[in-house]
Amino acid sequence: MIKTIARTLFLITLISNATATENDTIEILDLDVISYEDFVNEEPKAMHILDKALHEKGIVGMRGIPTYKEKVLKYIKTAREFSSLPEEIKESYAPNHEKGNEKFQRQDGKWVIDDAKTSYYGFVPDSAVNKWPFEVDFKTPFQEVGMLMSEIGESVMKQIGLIGSNTGICLNETPRLGRALYYCHNEEDVSGNPFWCGAHFDHGMLTVLLPAFYFLDGEPIAEPPEAGLFVKTTQEGIFKKVIADDPDVMLFQIGEFGQLATNDAIRATEHRVHKPKNAIERYTFALFTDAPMDTVIHSTSELTKDARYGGKAGMPCSYRHWNDESFKRYLVKEDKSLEKTPSEP
Repeated sequence: MIKTIARTLFLITLISNATATENDTIEILDLDVISYEDFVNEEPKAMHILDKALHEKGIVGMRGIPTYKEKVLKYIKTAREFSSLPEEIKESYAPNHEKGNEKFQRQDGKWVIDDAKTSYYGFVPDSAVNKWPFEVDFKTPFQEVGMLMSEIGESVMKQIGLIGSNTGICLNETPRLGRALYYCHNEEDVSGNPFWCGAHFDHGMLTVLLPAFYFLDGEPIAEPPEAGLFVKTTQEGIFKKVIADDPDVMLFQIGEFGQLATNDAIRATEHRVHKPKNAIERYTFALFTDAPMDTVIHSTSELTKDARYGGKAGMPCSYRHWNDESFKRYLVKEDKSLEKTPSEP
């Protein structure tokens, strides 16, 4: 898939602050999952679970969304077809033919390129900016699952107060950014770099995720016990493995601008993706919700201390500024001083 992103597109910030080893004990997160029926009926217990889970664990799931499972399975099938195309063909669909990888900072302070995953980006709903392949119809499943995730994600944001009167943010016609994610199989021992994706926060408002699908030698397999999505909970302050292997479950996480807009009332979700020990591939899809670029907030969040905010607590910051500064910090184009993979934990 395309290791590329145009300047106008979303960037996930990557800040590694922890190191895993094969001997680490894996703790399992008790993932809260509510039903779609209870959500649309605003059943009080489900609403409490939704709010509490996103405030204390940073992630929540929803099951039983009409047509969702069918759209997920169709998307995964087509994503695998697209990923099997020759590299030069996939690269030809990169936005503006710009090339770049993301980088993250290890615990020892060294910056490294996070090149173990590749991506294909597209705006949802469809835009003239999107570049769809002719070799396979990736557009239809990408847009179908993306539009459904957008609709449910916006409803979740309203329910927990990320948009509306609580923050003053209205999404209007702001497009979402979909990211098809393909995590490459390992050619070497993973002990030097146990992460497919380093610990990070998404920098937008909300991230909606599909459950991940794994393949070995072209055959579907269960998620390896040591691999997958890990989330740092706000209560315990440790990374816990999220078991999300049900294709009927949609997942939701909070981005940094959501934390800024709510003045820390709800916190961004720190997460990372661990590699398996074997040559296994991983597929998923993330949909990012940005605030409108002209949105201006006067935050008192602790995140105002970040240089990307550009001012002290209470000073104004536009989403365009926050977005651009995040892009500048974490996107790598040509920087030969950075290693492709860490040589040590």
